Amino acid sequence: MESLARSTSILLIVTLLASTVAMPFQSALAGTAVEDLKQIEYKYYFRGKYQQAIESLKIFLARVDLTESEATRAREVLAASYVLGGAPAMGKQVFAELIAQNPAYPGPHPSVFDMKVVNEYALARSEYASSTLMNTPQVAGEDSATKSDDDKGAGAIPSNAVAEAGKPIYKKWWFYAGAAALIAGIGVAAGGGDDGSPPPASGGVSVGVVVH
Repeated sequence: MESLARSTSILLIVTLLASTVAMPFQSALAGTAVEDLKQIEYKYYFRGKYQQAIESLKIFLARVDLTESEATRAREVLAASYVLGGAPAMGKQVFAELIAQNPAYPGPHPSVFDMKVVNEYALARSEYASSTLMNTPQVAGEDSATKSDDDKGAGAIPSNAVAEAGKPIYKKWWFYAGAAALIAGIGVAAGGGDDGSPPPASGGVSVGVVVH
């Protein structure tokens, strides 16, 4: 009995010592977010184990200690894993979410990611641009229509002015008014004053011009 108790005590001490020694190593394995993300990339993504990368990245993105850049990088690798793993639509969806959250997101770098991944990002960016334009066409259209109407009003010439400008000179009212004044002036100059002839009847000067 005494030997059994002694053996149990020794086993317990050894177990405690082993757990104490292992604790620093367990903490090291947890690491920072940056270190853990690099492990996922090198252990799964760059080795073509895309399904394992997807599962690990989903767990990684649930962390509460991620910075914006770390979360963006993780989503970028997640999208790439979907695309290269045979689910391009899912990859494009991840890129679309990234763009919606941060419209300034420049996308995956071609020197790091496969062109298939870059192309899916380009599609997501194009669809985002189209949806943005479709959601804000009213103001631009109204401004354009208003400006067009203003321009038409500013440069328009009254129709009566166009009609007047198109008439021959002998059909314009001022032609006859000028002719009447000229004839009246000639008549006064030729008369040289009162020659005893009766004054012209009131009502104006009769002009003998025939309009054809």
